[in-house]
Amino acid sequence: MQPGDIMKSKNLGTGFTAGAAVLLISAPGQVAAQGQSASAAALLEEVVVTARRREESLQDLPLSIAAISSDAMRAQGIYDIKDITEFVPNVAFRDQDRRGRVSIFIRGIGTGGPGAFRPGGAGQYLDGHYIAGNNGSVMSTLDMERVEVLRGPQGTLFGKNTTGGAIQFITAKPQQEFESDILLRAADHGQQDFRGMINVPFSDTIAGRLAVAKESQDGYGFNRNLNTEYGATDVEAISAALRFTPNDNWVIDLLFRGNYEESDQYSQNCTVHPDQGIIDNLIADGQNPINPVTGQLYQAAPAATAIGQWGGGGPGGLGHIERIYPGATLDFWDNCVLNNAAGPYATSANSLGFLNADTEFYSATFEWDSAGEIGGFDNLNLKFIGGRRYQGRDDWGDRDATPLQIDSIGSYEDLGRSRNTESLEFILTADVNDRVSFTAGVHDYYDRAELGHQDCRKVVQANFAALSDPLSGFSTTCNFDGGVQFSFLADKLAGGGPVPAAMSGHLTNESIAVFGQVNFQINDDWALDVGARWTDEDRLFQMTEFPTVEGTCIHGPAHYLNNPLLPRAPATGPANPGSPPSTEICRPDYVLDNTSVFQEGFYNDVFANFSEVTPMVSLTRTLAPGDVLESGILYGTISEGFLTGAFNDELNVNLVPELAPLLAYGPEFVTNYEFGFKGTLADGRLRLAAAIFYMDYTDKQEEIDIDNADGRFGSDPQIAIVTNAATVDIYGIEFELRTQPWDGGFLSLDVGWLDSEYGQFASFDPDAPGGTVDRSTATIEDYSPEWTVTASIEHAFLLGNGATLTPQLGMYWQSEYDFVGGLDSSTGQQSICLQDSFATFRFRATYEPPDAQWQASLFGSNITDERYFNYCDTSRTGVYDYHYGRPDTWGAEFVYRWGG
Repeated sequence: MQPGDIMKSKNLGTGFTAGAAVLLISAPGQVAAQGQSASAAALLEEVVVTARRREESLQDLPLSIAAISSDAMRAQGIYDIKDITEFVPNVAFRDQDRRGRVSIFIRGIGTGGPGAFRPGGAGQYLDGHYIAGNNGSVMSTLDMERVEVLRGPQGTLFGKNTTGGAIQFITAKPQQEFESDILLRAADHGQQDFRGMINVPFSDTIAGRLAVAKESQDGYGFNRNLNTEYGATDVEAISAALRFTPNDNWVIDLLFRGNYEESDQYSQNCTVHPDQGIIDNLIADGQNPINPVTGQLYQAAPAATAIGQWGGGGPGGLGHIERIYPGATLDFWDNCVLNNAAGPYATSANSLGFLNADTEFYSATFEWDSAGEIGGFDNLNLKFIGGRRYQGRDDWGDRDATPLQIDSIGSYEDLGRSRNTESLEFILTADVNDRVSFTAGVHDYYDRAELGHQDCRKVVQANFAALSDPLSGFSTTCNFDGGVQFSFLADKLAGGGPVPAAMSGHLTNESIAVFGQVNFQINDDWALDVGARWTDEDRLFQMTEFPTVEGTCIHGPAHYLNNPLLPRAPATGPANPGSPPSTEICRPDYVLDNTSVFQEGFYNDVFANFSEVTPMVSLTRTLAPGDVLESGILYGTISEGFLTGAFNDELNVNLVPELAPLLAYGPEFVTNYEFGFKGTLADGRLRLAAAIFYMDYTDKQEEIDIDNADGRFGSDPQIAIVTNAATVDIYGIEFELRTQPWDGGFLSLDVGWLDSEYGQFASFDPDAPGGTVDRSTATIEDYSPEWTVTASIEHAFLLGNGATLTPQLGMYWQSEYDFVGGLDSSTGQQSICLQDSFATFRFRATYEPPDAQWQASLFGSNITDERYFNYCDTSRTGVYDYHYGRPDTWGAEFVYRWGG
């Protein structure tokens, strides 16, 4: 049975109650047409953005950009940044195997792939500060003024890793007017949210703003093994801002934002999809591979997408999982099947898993504006921005989703992973005259990331010569509390095969950039923009991984006794009383010697410099107003972006010297050719934006998976290596429509089409060092379906008492997408992770009294209870793992405002 075929659990009773409540609210008074809905007011008004580092109207920019204001987010019910996927074409937020790790893709270019320190092609910026990595990158929308999504390379004005595009988060600034509000929300699955904001003018020159949030839910999963609800989240956020305006020329902004999360992991599940060889081996061993639901033999999957045996050296030649105990493979499979039978969000993981993540951001902005002519300029603006962001996290996840300890990963104690980034930026904008203006600046950025505590890495670094000499006999221990641990087969009874391993890494990245862009208003109809950015980066990378002392992280068979989910486990055995419970993380011993560090693990210490100039040119034609067209532009743009090179963090070049050239890989480059139109029509009641583009993607940093079951490249059973291997042709269209076709009504339609195809893809051959393999027919893992469509419709009804009632219905649809990349597209292969095309629907009905001081809403998301993958990938012997998106959810929301 495939995950997509699981019976859906409907919540029709809750939906009926919500619908009835809407009818009750709309009953009083006579209904009449209202002039404009809330969405129309928010989405049809002029939006001022800073996509080119100065304030400009969205409709005047020769860029494919989507801007979502705070009013629009409120009207559309957007409170999670990941919801942007359903509102902006060709933008995808994709979960990974653990909570808090999100891959962001814009036009098919993003932050996926292996490597703790790998940069990504979709950049995120918080008030101008670049957010590194994909851990902790999903921020609260608390007190955001707007979100800007800039699609396509932004290599001139945003130079940090923006080959695919950039997402700007702009926080709300204190204003010289008192206002405050609170938001209360309650929904299914125990969701309880609170948000509050207060803006206070302390004097004519100083204003402050404070916003807080606490948002939690109980989760919608169930753990069969631990007999408990699963997947709870708890997030607290704060934003504190101060604005000082001593005169007409100066504006000084200070900001602090904090985000603190303590949550469970996702309710991950698994599905059995073995090849015929595994089944034959089990039968030959005398085991009876019967599916506990069907009562029939497990069926082999098509050979092209089946999952083979993990390791061949286990007891009886049945692979590594049999090292836990004879029959463990079938107990593993049976739990996957029974999880599915128990429901789409059931799991039997041996640990709840957790995520503890703290993020803090500090920034100061000093802006001086001439407010008129000065020194030969019509206007001059100087801005200095300084920012610092800290992100620390512990997490632990059981990736096999069964009571067996097969594959767990994470860190523990004292925020075992941390990242500190600092940036300084100076920006100068000026109007030379009424025809020429320019933007210029300098950007300095520092990034320090640590994966786990650094004790063991420093020991290896200090004793490198002795450890690398197998004849020295050097051996020492290290303290690894808080580090990252791979818990492969922690409970195995038979020796050999993968063991729990620890990882400790360190990265520094120093980047400096100089940029400039000039706008020439050639005449009233034509404008030319040219710009360039020079970026120079120094990257230092150190990483060590080594196995535990075998035997110090075995729980023993006592943990399997009397567990009905593991009927093949030993009935008796040593209690091993010194080991922790199976639900806790094992704390093994670590001994560093030549075997553990250089034979079974690795140590890498690499430095690299990357430097590049990325230009752009854009030509804009302003269209003359007519009977239908109120205003509009046509534009053509050619822009370049580059993504800095980085390192492969799991290569044992001491054991396999042939891999040394792959330790570092170079930058990738994208040249974008784009033609677009923006226009306002029908007396401002219709707004259109459309873009068609071709992106020439060269030296693509491509992930290659190497089967390492035989251990020839080290201890990891599979190694993922990134190399500059491919060219890609990306074609796409983006279309956005906003219209008020009748008084009180509002319609929106967003359509995205994206086609990515390899041009050349010749990668190294792991079986023949120095040789290459043609992978040009492989599918691209861009996490982006070919088609996406988002639409919404609403109408504001004016009630007899002067209040308004606004029901809204929204829809998101996407075409099919296979989460497993690298399949041979020429044969039409499909994996178990193929997500068929699907649609989700959302509903919202808002009541607002005549004075608009408060509003009450009923809402529903995924109201048809559609099942779709948020994540899916290959797992261990014969199994895929996955988790689904949120089921149907209904709730109520109340907002009250003071002042403003």
